[in-house]
Amino acid sequence: MPPGQEKFFFIADLKGWRYSNSDVRGYISALNILQDYYPERLGKLLVVHAPYIFMKVWKMVYPVLDNKTKKKIIFVESNKLKSTLMENIEESQLPEIYGGPLPLVPVQHI
Repeated sequence: MPPGQEKFFFIADLKGWRYSNSDVRGYISALNILQDYYPERLGKLLVVHAPYIFMKVWKMVYPVLDNKTKKKIIFVESNKLKSTLMENIEESQLPEIYGGPLPLVPVQHI
């Protein structure tokens, strides 16, 4: 991270997510690594386009999270997507798929 920047801000867009994509143990491990080894590095996580089946999986993950981490995770309603993003991101930093000017850069798997 650049000097002076200490927190991550994530937009987790779950459009197209299916149960076959789920790895509950992997989700729990990833969140535990963030909260246990990089405490307070997560600034906020906005979850958008969460399908119904994801919410069922989420109910298994949620209880193992630290309360501080739970408060940083926000599920965004589709009809409030743009306004919620604008409350949390400068318009100049908004990805183009959400109506902003920046091209989306996918995370590469190694």
